[in-house]
Amino acid sequence: MMKNRTWIVFANENKCDHIGSFKKLGFINWVENKTKFALGDIVYVFVSSSTERRIRYKTEVVAIHSQREDSAFWIGEAPNDITSKLQLVKEFEGNELNESFLVSHGFNGGRSIQRPMCNNPELFEYIEGLFNSK
Repeated sequence: MMKNRTWIVFANENKCDHIGSFKKLGFINWVENKTKFALGDIVYVFVSSSTERRIRYKTEVVAIHSQREDSAFWIGEAPNDITSKLQLVKEFEGNELNESFLVSHGFNGGRSIQRPMCNNPELFEYIEGLFNSK
């Protein structure tokens, strides 16, 4: 049996109102293309908007190979693609997961945020510790 993995995905609020989707639906859909999420994987959502750049949500993959259910929250037409469903587990309140703090724990930022990442034990240990402490 394979161990579940931990990921970070990068949510651009200029393309989709992920915050609104979490508030109203309790989940977001994430395109699968090259990302190979498995049921039970933990996915942290890094929100990028004009007012914040930080990890804000902890989610769990509860469905894979699913149709998009969050189309109403897209700015413009939502893509009609196969997705994984990321169920909200917890929202983080605080500044410790801002991009500047994450960089000091191994987060690269920049162009690296264009694709989901899953191989950074130091960074994930820091993030999980903060989610568990609040």
